[in-house]
Amino acid sequence: MKTFYAKDFGVLPGKDAAEGLAAVFDRMAEEDGEKELIFDRGTYFVNADALRTEKLYITNTVGDNEWKSGEEPHLNRAGMRLKGIRDLTVEGRGAVFVLLGQACNAVLTDCERVTIRDVVFDSDNPDMHELRVVGKGLFHIDFEADGNSAVEKRGNKCFFVGKDYAVPVTEGRPAGWIGKISVGEENSVKRVNHPLTGALSVRLVGKRTLRAYYPLAPLYRIGDVFCLFDVRRKYNGIVADNCFGVTLDGVTQRFNYGLALVCQRSGDIVVENCVFAPDGASGRHMASVADFVQICMCRGKVSIRNNVFEGSGDDCLNVHGIHFGIRAADGNRAELVFGHRQTHGFDPFREGDKLRIIDKDTLLPCAEAVVKGSSLADENTLILTLDRPADGFVGKAAENASACPDVDFVGNTLDRVITRGVLVTTSGKVRVERNDFRHTSMHAVLISDDARSWYESGFVRDVGIRGNRFGACRGYTLIVKPENRRYGGAVHRNVTFEDNTIDSRGQGGFYFKDCEDVSVTDNRIKGSVKKTKTLRCDPQFRNNTKVKE
Repeated sequence: MKTFYAKDFGVLPGKDAAEGLAAVFDRMAEEDGEKELIFDRGTYFVNADALRTEKLYITNTVGDNEWKSGEEPHLNRAGMRLKGIRDLTVEGRGAVFVLLGQACNAVLTDCERVTIRDVVFDSDNPDMHELRVVGKGLFHIDFEADGNSAVEKRGNKCFFVGKDYAVPVTEGRPAGWIGKISVGEENSVKRVNHPLTGALSVRLVGKRTLRAYYPLAPLYRIGDVFCLFDVRRKYNGIVADNCFGVTLDGVTQRFNYGLALVCQRSGDIVVENCVFAPDGASGRHMASVADFVQICMCRGKVSIRNNVFEGSGDDCLNVHGIHFGIRAADGNRAELVFGHRQTHGFDPFREGDKLRIIDKDTLLPCAEAVVKGSSLADENTLILTLDRPADGFVGKAAENASACPDVDFVGNTLDRVITRGVLVTTSGKVRVERNDFRHTSMHAVLISDDARSWYESGFVRDVGIRGNRFGACRGYTLIVKPENRRYGGAVHRNVTFEDNTIDSRGQGGFYFKDCEDVSVTDNRIKGSVKKTKTLRCDPQFRNNTKVKE
């Protein structure tokens, strides 16, 4: 194995590392065989302005209708840019990389057998801000910004300011998506409207203290915290696109501007011993603007073990495929289209993949074909060559049945999750075991499937949820709810929920729709949960859950 030292490329603690990181990873792409790259322990600064830019189409990120005037769609940059690298181990030895400005922490494309170990990613004064209620009167509320935020008065307005942004403190971001942590519920975050909604005026009355005047002050309490952030996901934490054999071991992310980890059309992903959470010394409650882990159109095995996830602006884990629309056909050629504005621009098919044809109304498979070739006609359209005529498929949906990974989500701790804990819609073998679900503001585990809204496929065939603890989780503990419009038979099958403990303060419970072979057995419930609901479940749902007061 060859050994390289980052310091030999001018990447040194205490200095800007942007250009040196680009040079060292360019070299790693040129080197064949097994190799390791070693960083000296210390803090490295990464100036976003010095990073290379390129177009990247990343699933579940900025939608076509969300780009602002003057922005070039899908233009991206990353502190660590790995492209076409094979057989590399990055040994961070605790190195801390602080991003100055907005960018992704790391992006990997076309890589194989890459491990990133013992690295910390953070951002200096990112465009995520927290306002804590510190005073109140009949017509005003006093808010104090967190210690990482800088607030300035410019003209008659107050702004949050940073290296590459100046944002009015009243900016909506948007309505209904702000995170609120109520006093006394330090680890429960819910989506609400902007706290300055309805304010007649806002004044800066201290270095970081804002006084907002209202016709009548809202019923906020001293100590309530509001988390303000741009939900567009223009940049992300770590991205793996068309990569196989990627391992994150002991990686820490203190903040990212979108999805903390997003893997698309990749395979054999391992995430272990990682911490995606704010630095305790920072005072921040949120670490990720969106989901912690998003897995889309991946293959093989996804193993997520022994990690800590705290403070996300969306789900902790979402594993899904894509339901493509079949718009046209000519003989063995089929024209497929991406349905959602946030997901397009990449080809997730390979020769030999099995194409599953889906009835959009029932979400049940009605035919299959083998992919002989695929290409992008434009960023929204794929042309597939199949092993059979495709004319009968027009108007239906299609998913890549070969891109439905097995998933292990084992031994993790999730806390302060603004929406759902785990979403799994994959026909691979799924194991959700020995996790600690501490606070989710929506369902703890959701099994969905739709072909008309988010277009996230598909049905499940083997899901085991065992030995977990669900504490203070709102919504249902487990909800199986395919978004079919017409019943044509069970969509999901073989879901087992056993040996779990539910202590959700009167929340939790179960909801099952259009599924079969569902078993809820030998679980323990402290107090009570929401009533179990079932709809068209065949055979009869089985439940011998024990309730302990």
